[in-house]
Order: sequence, then structure tokens, then C-alpha cells
Amino acid sequence: MKVAFLKPHTGGVLGLEMITFVEPLGLECVAGAIEPDGHECKVIDLRIDGVEPGLADCKAFEPDVVGLTCNFTTERFRTLELARRLARDLPDATVVVGGHDASREPEWFQDAAIDVVAIGDGEEIMPPLVDALEGKGDLRKVPGLMLNATGRGSSDPIFTGDAPARSDLDEMPLPARHLIRRYRREYYWNFHKPMAMMETARGCPFKCNFCSVWKFHESSFREKSPERVVEELRQIETPHVFFTDDIFWMNVKRAKELARQIKAAGIKKYFKLQTRSDIICRHPEIIEAWKECGKLSIFLGLEAIDDEGLTSVNKKNKAANNNRAIEICQELDVGYSPNFIVDPDWDREHFRKLRDWVSRTGAYNSGFSILTPLPGTDLWDEVRRRVNTPDWELFDIAHTVLPTRLSREEFYAEYAGLWRHALDIRLRNEGKVRTYVGMGLALAAGKLTLGALRKGMNMSKRFSTPETFLKGHRDSEKRVAAIVASEDAPRLATAAAES
Repeated sequence: MKVAFLKPHTGGVLGLEMITFVEPLGLECVAGAIEPDGHECKVIDLRIDGVEPGLADCKAFEPDVVGLTCNFTTERFRTLELARRLARDLPDATVVVGGHDASREPEWFQDAAIDVVAIGDGEEIMPPLVDALEGKGDLRKVPGLMLNATGRGSSDPIFTGDAPARSDLDEMPLPARHLIRRYRREYYWNFHKPMAMMETARGCPFKCNFCSVWKFHESSFREKSPERVVEELRQIETPHVFFTDDIFWMNVKRAKELARQIKAAGIKKYFKLQTRSDIICRHPEIIEAWKECGKLSIFLGLEAIDDEGLTSVNKKNKAANNNRAIEICQELDVGYSPNFIVDPDWDREHFRKLRDWVSRTGAYNSGFSILTPLPGTDLWDEVRRRVNTPDWELFDIAHTVLPTRLSREEFYAEYAGLWRHALDIRLRNEGKVRTYVGMGLALAAGKLTLGALRKGMNMSKRFSTPETFLKGHRDSEKRVAAIVASEDAPRLATAAAES
């Protein structure tokens, strides 16, 4: 069978979609599980191709199955819009929606245009689903699905039970990276381009209230062996690799062995990874080992500068660890990017304390995410009735969807001030001449493209301006008005009733 996978187009707001532009690794992993069975796959990234050219490409492919990924809550209405276009243009194709967001609230995706919602690991669900479709089998016997009872538009979906989740990730097929080769040079994280994504583990044992990863994986944590990781790394041609693991180096013994095997294999990359500050504090020698594998940049979800703030999000960490981890990164001369959660309930004093922390530590690469209750999280269950918008596009962690203690204008003036302050600290510590000369050298060496530089500078300017975020709310009001007048009004009504 022919299976087309589509990554939805970019929305009109900010958040992660502006800071990062990464490959649809989940689609590559699922395609890698299907291709060995003789099925022909195609990945279409509508963020790059554009909606109309991308859908025309999909139609020309004449797929039997079309898989749409909805990983982020912000993609909900875009995914639904695409499903309806596909149902109209390819009436004989089976439309499947999967991804993290679809898995955590599949009922929201019950629509006349969607045949199936995949719930769980796509590599476990899609192969038997496609085989069943090819053999005209009973989809009710394929676990991990939400089906319409009598076809598209049924008001009574059928759930087929939980999908399996194999404990040995080494058994997973390799991602079908060849399917995104034509897009490869377009993916980046900040100035690191081209950037490849790679997964070495799934799940998280911690239970932060703003995160749904641990719920999706039922608090489990599964790892690939160092041998499998090295095998996969050999397939990656790009100089930059971002490990998608929610907590890298969780298993200290494995972390050291993995570094040893990567070095022994002669692999040198610019690695970007995420980990916890307490792991760095207990085992700074891991950083030393990984520095021998190439350059290193560490994303640290510090979340708060004091223990009270960490407790409020159930981080299970200490502010002292956060401070010491920053010192260790500076002492060992590795790149680091702390990230903090900004609570809409903050007053001016909270913002001042965070600015002072950035000044004191010199952590000019800090990022700031607004506390956002996402469906499927403990936080959503706690505050869903306080959510003041039904517009999922606004759930981009750069806009508040909860009431603010300050006026909205004052809140965004303070929030934009955090981004502006971090930039000021960079220029103060690095110096304007050194900063711009460094960018010029990176351009000359081909490590940075002019387009990426312009986008990064534009992002810094936009995030430092309160009007950027206020405009997001005005645009949201127009979107809501348009949806109210459409067939999706009941979806907004449900969200409004909950809030």
C-alpha cells in the first residue's frame, strides 16, 4: 500500500515553532516500521512545501492511507483542516491522526473527516493497521485505535484497547531518514543548522505537573543500548544532532559507555541534549566524557530560581542544584541554555528576581516559557476552569491562557523585558564587537546561514517587544470569531464551558 505522512503547516503565533524548526522524527520512525513490510511511504512537510503544493504532491502520490501527526496542542485546528481537505480530495484514502496530542485526548479528534486516531507508539500501531487495511481485515482487532463505529462521522467511537509498548527499544526499526532528505538543510535549533533529531530513550520517571510525557509513557523509562545509538548515529550526515530524550544521562553508567563508544567510532558532532541540573551536580564527569565526542550544548529545564517555585510545578529538585549546574557548565566551558517558567500570577517582584538571577549568573542564553496548562497534564486538571480562551493556537507557551495578576499589557511588558534583559547581558558579557565578529566568522565558515542569522535576530527583536504578544491575542480573537461561525463552534463551546 501507499502511505503518505503529513506534517501540518506552521501556525500564526510564536512559541516553539519560532525558536525551533525540527524534522518530523516521529513520522520517519513510523515509516521505518512500515517500509520493511513492502509498503511505499512518503513524508510531506507542509511547513516547507506550503499547504497547496504539499497537498497537490500528496494527491499525485495517490496514497491508500494518509497519516497526520498532531504532536502539539497548537496544531489541533490545522490538523483538522488538513483532514477535511484530504477527505474531500482523496475520498478513498483512510485518514489517520496520531502524535502526542492526539494520543492524550483522542476524543477531540472525532470528526467526519477522520477515520482513525492512533493512540500510543506509532511503530506498534501503524504496521498492523496498514496490514489490516490491505487485507480488508477487522480494524477492531488492531490495538491502539479510536474508530468510528460506522465510518466517518459516527457519534459513537470504538476504542480497540491499549497498544503494546515494547520494552526493548533496540528492536525498533531505524527511522526512514531518506524520506526527508530533500528537507534536511531546512531544520534547525536557534543558529544550529542543519539539525538532525535522534531519540535514544522514551519516557520520564518524574511527574512535573505541566508535562504529559510521563503520563503518556505511564512513568516508564526505556533506553536504547549504546550499540544501537552508535548504529543510528552513523546514518546521520548533518553536523548537528539534537537528542530528543526528555532526560539525557538518566542512566549514568550508560551515559559514560555511550560517550566511550561514540568516541571509539570516530563520530564527532555538535550535540544538543536535555538533562536535569541534579544529574550534572552529582556527575560532572559525564560532561567531561561527552566533550571528547565533539561540541556540547545542554538544555536545562530549571523552571524556577527558588525551591518554592520548583515545588509549585512538582519538579522534585532544588534551586541549589540549578545554581551549581550553571557554575559547572561555565567551569567546563560547555554551552548551556536554561529555561524558566513564567507564572501568569506573577507580580513585578517575581520578574525582578528572575532578571537579577540572569544578571548574577551571566546566563544570557536563558529562555522563558509562560506556564501553559496542556490537556493531559495534572496542571490542566487543576486549572482548566480558569483557562480564558478556547483558541488552541494560543497554547504556544509564549502567550498566557490564564488570567494575569498584572494587567495583560503590564504582564507582557515584564515578559518581553526578560528576553530583552537576557540579550543585554549577552552583549555586556561578550561585548558587541565580539558578538558580531563571532557571527561573521560563523557565516564565513558556513556554520551559520544568512537566513538563520536573520531569523534569529528577528526572533530576538520580536520577543523583546510587548506588542508581539498583545497582537497574538488580537489575532486570536479573530480566529475564535471565525471558528464560532463555522462547523467547529461546538468544539469552542466545549472548551469555553470547561473554562
